[in-house]
Amino acid sequence: MRRTVKISLTALFGSLAIVFSILRLEAPFPLLPWLKFDLAEIPSMLAYFTCGLGYGILAEAIHYIGLVARGSNFLNAFMKFLAVASMMVGYSLFTRTIHKAVSGIVLRVVAMSIMNYVYFYFLYPNFLSYALKVAGSIELLYGYTAVFNTIHGALTIGVSLLLVREIEKRIKLPPK
Repeated sequence: MRRTVKISLTALFGSLAIVFSILRLEAPFPLLPWLKFDLAEIPSMLAYFTCGLGYGILAEAIHYIGLVARGSNFLNAFMKFLAVASMMVGYSLFTRTIHKAVSGIVLRVVAMSIMNYVYFYFLYPNFLSYALKVAGSIELLYGYTAVFNTIHGALTIGVSLLLVREIEKRIKLPPK
């Protein structure tokens, strides 16, 4: 695939992620309602699957910039960027699809657990007391967050792979 096509697809997918965010195509995680299952991750994963790792991360960076430009908290937007980018990096580490998916999800869970530690203990310690009231304990808070990231990662990867396979059936995409 030519570089100009990859750049165009990346811009398209990044813009689509912004539109999904504006439309709030999301659902709260019942155990920790501030966490949202967000369809806006799927366009960035589509950029990754069709164009490659760098382009997928660039599409998510476009999404991040769009979120911040429309007034989202830059740290919350960065956490969304980190979740998706770490999943892409983890996915790229192996060759078999199941190993790729597991690796992507595990790296996402690890990255977000570290970032949540920084978030709760250094940046927003007042939010930690509220989060502990909702979750019940620090162990449950991190456990629920890991469950959320596992489910979200699996859904994002699964839906994106299904979409890419359907697109490839209908459109002859040149190789990456």
